[in-house]
Amino acid sequence: MNSLIKNKSNLYEILFRIGLKWKIFYGFLRLILGFILFNFIGTPLADIFYKIMSHEIIEDPNDLLIQTFNPLLQHFSLNITYFLAFYIIFWGVIDIFISINLLKEKIWAFPISIYLISIFILYEISRFFYTHSFILLFVIIIDIILIWII
Repeated sequence: MNSLIKNKSNLYEILFRIGLKWKIFYGFLRLILGFILFNFIGTPLADIFYKIMSHEIIEDPNDLLIQTFNPLLQHFSLNITYFLAFYIIFWGVIDIFISINLLKEKIWAFPISIYLISIFILYEISRFFYTHSFILLFVIIIDIILIWII
């Protein structure tokens, strides 16, 4: 029985470390994306979208995604790239900082991380119902598992 408990405990430890390393990696991806967005400051969001989706536009100019986002993107101000860049960088720094301190087993990091991840999960869930992104769903599941393990 003790070996079963020990194996279960080891599994939680492994999952915990893998999850935190994922959060650190994901945090660095956010930092990179945020700094890339700073290169587009002053560029209308629609232009950024068209640049990213140019291959789709060439293939099928009547694509549902293009037709859906085209009118929406025309109404965003230029300042949204500032907001997106700062937002993405902020959460990237938070993910990296909290995850590193959890790996170091700093006691204060546990309740703070549960609180911050919970807030972010609520936001991610609201975004998921709007976007239906499977990548976002994967991130939500990882965050929920991390809270459970923490």
